[in-house]
Amino acid sequence: MNSWKPILLLARRSLWLLAGVVALSVAVVFGLRYLANHLSNGVAQLQSTLQTQKELQDSREADLRNVRANIQRYQQLREQGLVANPDRPLWLEQLQENHQKLGLVGSLTLQLQAPKPMASMTEPVAEAELPAPLMHDLQFEMRDTLETEVLALIRDYRAQVTGRFRVNACKFHDPKDSGLTAQCVLRFVSIAPPAPATSAASAPASEVPAATASN
Repeated sequence: MNSWKPILLLARRSLWLLAGVVALSVAVVFGLRYLANHLSNGVAQLQSTLQTQKELQDSREADLRNVRANIQRYQQLREQGLVANPDRPLWLEQLQENHQKLGLVGSLTLQLQAPKPMASMTEPVAEAELPAPLMHDLQFEMRDTLETEVLALIRDYRAQVTGRFRVNACKFHDPKDSGLTAQCVLRFVSIAPPAPATSAASAPASEVPAATASN
């Protein structure tokens, strides 16, 4: 029995050492697993952040492409007077000038109605968007005239006036030896440009009184 005692002591020490190694190995395994899970969560968060940043970048690039594609058209519309605060009295003056330039002898009566929202744009718009388009009906009456003279006046007026309009209505009646009476409505459309955030809202334009020009 005494001869086995040293062997048992050595074996017990080895077993304790083995138990310590096993315990350390288990601790290392759990530690590595925890670290792996932590790193996996970190990688997932980084991937999510990267995806969000990529989507934001794609959105900004799409906005930039849209701006580049439409900036020239926007500038053209501004030059044509569609996107602007219109000079309404100038519309009347220009039509009178064109009437005189063409040497038309019939009387010309003008009336510019107060601006109104377009019927198809009655829904409210967001602050970031452009205001709703406005329509401005310019009514004019010519007496003792011919259809060709009215068409020539509208064509000449369209080429020189600052603004965009269409002929909304045109009636010819009361034929005489001296000519017809023409009553037409030219409908201008305008969109106010976005106002700076610090500026106050513009006051609504008032109705321009009727003007009469006779040659």
